[in-house]
Amino acid sequence: MNTLGSRIAHYRKLKGLSQQALANECGWESQSRIGNYERDTREPSFEDLKRIAKALEVTLNDLLNPVMQIAESKEGRYGPEQTLSPRSRQVLDRLSRAASEGRLVEQDLVLLEQIARRLEKPAD
Repeated sequence: MNTLGSRIAHYRKLKGLSQQALANECGWESQSRIGNYERDTREPSFEDLKRIAKALEVTLNDLLNPVMQIAESKEGRYGPEQTLSPRSRQVLDRLSRAASEGRLVEQDLVLLEQIARRLEKPAD
């Protein structure tokens, strides 16, 4: 579950919902929005994320937090022997808490994504 889309699909399937049923729970007529999110071809707005989390009965932290942990995984930039610094962990914990409390706005998510993309690039 390395992407937001894969986590949405995971929690949807755990709840036994089809894409159409989840779309209906979110107040959308078409399941294509859910399909696009799950394939990671479209990123949900913060409002859409809140609707999805509510419909799936999970927290925003459940949907977003694993994104922040990828850096410490085998698939991420750091190996198991190279964990994040205590300061980096503290920053990520604060971001996770803000996300789960619904205090991040769309502009915050855009900025965080830009930072994440910059960190994914190999150092020159």
